[in-house]
Amino acid sequence: MNIKKFLLAMLITVFALVTVAGGATLANFLYGDSLSSEITRLLDKPVGKKINILLMGLDEDKTRADTIMIVTVNPEDNTVKLLSIPRDTRVSVGNSSIKINSTMGYKKREELMIQKLREITNMPIHYYAEVDFSGFKEIVDILGGVDYNVPYSMNYDDPTQNLHIHFSPGMQHLDGQKAHDYVRFRQNNNHTAPGLYALGDEGRIQAQQEFLKEFFRQKLQPQYISKAPELIKEIYKFVKTNFSVADAIRYSGMLKKIDPSTFETYVLPGEARYVGGVSYFIHYPNSTQDLVYKKFGYLNGVSVTPPPEPSPSESATATPTSSAN
Repeated sequence: MNIKKFLLAMLITVFALVTVAGGATLANFLYGDSLSSEITRLLDKPVGKKINILLMGLDEDKTRADTIMIVTVNPEDNTVKLLSIPRDTRVSVGNSSIKINSTMGYKKREELMIQKLREITNMPIHYYAEVDFSGFKEIVDILGGVDYNVPYSMNYDDPTQNLHIHFSPGMQHLDGQKAHDYVRFRQNNNHTAPGLYALGDEGRIQAQQEFLKEFFRQKLQPQYISKAPELIKEIYKFVKTNFSVADAIRYSGMLKKIDPSTFETYVLPGEARYVGGVSYFIHYPNSTQDLVYKKFGYLNGVSVTPPPEPSPSESATATPTSSAN
């Protein structure tokens, strides 16, 4: 797994740390709107308190988005929900089919990315954050590393990239370098992909989300808030965003109330499939709209109150129905 595929999740953690810092300390380091006015005009205006943030991490040449997530923050029920979009998701541009990550290689790339995500999800996009990931190891070290239960034996060597990954399964402390190695892992040198990684891109996304939840649990604690100013100063070297000081302060009270273990993570419904000899992720429109309505509270692009979750007894007695995707 590429470092860029995980670092965007780190940005969400930084967002939370930024907001709990609050007040004058925050204002010393956040510099407001760093997006061009052209990109800002593409975004939807928030209606109510709920907002959606498009988070993206780009390749070294900045022509492909390796990580694409929509994060919904809702102060009305104190929830944070993530929808990960597989980078191989098939979309149409003119008369051609491409992978959504390559839209960033086109002219007016931000406009194209936002347009395609609106078409896929029917969700408005209120904020935009584009990340340069060169500070990954430093950020992890600033926060004192991560204690993590490595689920599998991981062994991979690639001398051409000076990449040497060796982990035994079990609980261990990951400093910046080790965290970097862990999130870059894809498969062992014998080409076997353990556990979730055998599911391809969807499995790697799920592995990222599990790592993210543990990172949240450990780092959104009082002893780490004192590190927020240093972290903020570092992360904003690498972030292009329209999320301003005023926005951060507006949501600070909400994030103090959230239990990180309650963060909800989802993956765009669909399946990997070859089309014309090219491997794509084909999303399921009906299942996507059902997920967006029931979990994120949007119907045809408008924020709505989703239906109540069925009780365990209702779920057990419900008759399954089939629908075309």
